[in-house]
Amino acid sequence: MIFDRTARSLLMLGVLLLPGCAHTTPAVQTSAPVPASLFDEQPVPVIHSKVYRTVLDNGVVLVVLPRPVVPVVSFRIGILAGSSKDPSGKSGLADLTASLLNRGTTHLDALTIFRKIDASGGSLEADAGRDMTTLSGKVLSSDLEGLFSLASDLVLNPVFPKPEFERNLQQAKAGLMDEKDHAGPVARNLFYKTLYENGPYGHPATGTMDSISRIQYQDILDFYRTHYTPDRTILTFAGDITPDEALKLAKATFGNWKPAGSRTLPTTAAAVRQPLPASQTLLLDRTQFAQTMVMMGNPGIRRNDPRFYSALVMNQILGGTTTSRLNHVVRQKNGLVYYIYSGFDAERHAGPFFVAFQTFAPNTSKVLLLTRKILTQMKNQPVSAEEIKTTQNNLLGQFPFRVDTDDRIASLLLFIETYQLGLTYFTDYPDKVRQVTPASELAAARDLIHPNHLVTVVVGPIKKTGLVANGKDILMQ
Repeated sequence: MIFDRTARSLLMLGVLLLPGCAHTTPAVQTSAPVPASLFDEQPVPVIHSKVYRTVLDNGVVLVVLPRPVVPVVSFRIGILAGSSKDPSGKSGLADLTASLLNRGTTHLDALTIFRKIDASGGSLEADAGRDMTTLSGKVLSSDLEGLFSLASDLVLNPVFPKPEFERNLQQAKAGLMDEKDHAGPVARNLFYKTLYENGPYGHPATGTMDSISRIQYQDILDFYRTHYTPDRTILTFAGDITPDEALKLAKATFGNWKPAGSRTLPTTAAAVRQPLPASQTLLLDRTQFAQTMVMMGNPGIRRNDPRFYSALVMNQILGGTTTSRLNHVVRQKNGLVYYIYSGFDAERHAGPFFVAFQTFAPNTSKVLLLTRKILTQMKNQPVSAEEIKTTQNNLLGQFPFRVDTDDRIASLLLFIETYQLGLTYFTDYPDKVRQVTPASELAAARDLIHPNHLVTVVVGPIKKTGLVANGKDILMQ
């Protein structure tokens, strides 16, 4: 599936005394009313509201969408410090840093942090994805000040206790050991590594056993100092809150945070086409599995690529829904797979176009041949105007469900700002979906699907698949 990635929620934050941290008090101070002129604003017709954006003097970006349906507020604190910033050879560092944020601050120990979260009746979680580390919170509007102040303390004043670092490091290793018994993560990680090598998406966010073993305590401190800065930080609020209230809270908590140096918010440069790889198949033998997991694909696009919406419509038709061509032909008509889908992993950097499926091992060769045939047809044969229209209607019908809760809105606001899509996104999305034509869809397919340049990873009992390594194919143990 092709989709807009929003902030993810997983681990609850962590921390330790860090020389050089901001040491900003989490106490919220009152201030005078904020002039509305400080905000840029745009209508959000789908929910009859407006979205507001401003930037604090230190570079922190604030985006607010008032939605006073119930007395609840969801917020996100996003920092451009995801796994794409991991140093070479130390993948997993961003994830490990995020996992330590709730282990203590210069003001609070870990137990007090957990008790405060529990007492608020809300939630507070942290996760490091590829492009961003995100703190996600949700609470009654009457308790927002306390929980958001706590969240800001975790970001500004972590102390990263060394014993907790050692404990989380061992937990990360245990998680990676467990992944080896699951074909999905193994296939995905090998696919990305083969396609992107040392690029920002060439390693898993959780790292590898080898890279995790290289991480030292000082690496955590250095990563925090380098990447946790105000001009890399985005705050989003959605729910029972006004723009003025959000700005007062943002200034009281993050307003005194000083940049570590002369930095500006990283931008997503214009798309640069990555050279197509030579066709290659990697066979990873796992005799303990009865099924094979397959990922195949080629370099794709960034989220802000102008071809995105034509690619979105094209992919929905190809393999983005249960009624797509891949599903209809491979799964429903021929009964060859447990599931099959396609997608574009479009983020700040160009992720891949891919097809993923799981099948009974002896069916693997048949599915690979049939999938390549469907990809070739999609690349060379135009789809009908009626099929385009049906797909557009489905996408437009789904759009309101992306903004039907405060949590989804807060995550979407962070996504919009991270990928620099602009406050007009809420009208741009439906407008640009409607502008897709059979000609633009075919152009996107021809540009982005390359059946003769696919990197294919097969994980499972290779002898039972009937596949034999030859030529450029690589058999791995």
